[in-house]
Amino acid sequence: MGPSLLSLISADEMNKALYPAFQHLTKCLGVSTLTSDVLYLKLSAILQSYYLYHYNSSLTEHYWGVSRSYLTPSSKSSMPVSCDSLTPKSHAMPVRLIKVLKVLGCLETVLVPFINQKLGNIHNDQYHGDDLTKVKEVLARVYPYLNLTVTITNALIKLGYFLHYTESFSIATSLLGIKYNSSTPVTRTKLGLLRGLIELLFPISMFYVQFIKQWSSIEGVSPYEATIKPPPPYKTGGGTPDICPICDEKFRIPTAVPSTGIVYCYVCIFTHVQKSGVCPVSHLPVGTTELIKLNIR
Repeated sequence: MGPSLLSLISADEMNKALYPAFQHLTKCLGVSTLTSDVLYLKLSAILQSYYLYHYNSSLTEHYWGVSRSYLTPSSKSSMPVSCDSLTPKSHAMPVRLIKVLKVLGCLETVLVPFINQKLGNIHNDQYHGDDLTKVKEVLARVYPYLNLTVTITNALIKLGYFLHYTESFSIATSLLGIKYNSSTPVTRTKLGLLRGLIELLFPISMFYVQFIKQWSSIEGVSPYEATIKPPPPYKTGGGTPDICPICDEKFRIPTAVPSTGIVYCYVCIFTHVQKSGVCPVSHLPVGTTELIKLNIR
């Protein structure tokens, strides 16, 4: 009998929370958005590959006591992911196929939540009235309908799994032929004490970071904004206060960075932040959604 629907949903939701928690943590440490994304993709790919290779499950699936198996084209039954139980001669093709499916499963585990979060950010940028490129504008318009379609389809697949009509859990697992089995939870004693402690505390710390992020958004002050000391006001060579530090011309749609109070032209600062993710004067991290247009007459 396979794992419960609750275990699969919990593992999936925990996996979706990895990227936002990591992004918020690196932002508090002053890491730019681009560097944070690259770092996350590398670390996540290494970590998920390790767990898929050694435990036949992703990090969060392993935590919830779930393992994977694959339905190969050569046999219409579930074949275990572990390649050790297969002999090279009689099952050479299935072994190669399963290794390919493991790689695709790793990419699905890492990239799907990442891409979904990025598309959601682009949609939020449009909602806040930010200027977007033509490609991003199209993505922002398509995203709500695409997200709704995927959500409804995944909900129907989950309902089918709950009613035992299907062994798949989502669109991706259905396309990859992934089936889930119950395994020994991480909290039991097969793992070393130190590794078990780390794996137990990891999701707890992740949810703690998410809780701090939500709490700070309610309070209206981000933790990294509360701990930094902004630099003194920027002074231009001519001493005039209405000059943009980037283009050295008078403000066109003056826009402030909230963590520092420094004012720029909207197009100048938006373009710079979109590329680098930091304030050009203070070099503190900032996102395009945090920029504030000023009504100065």
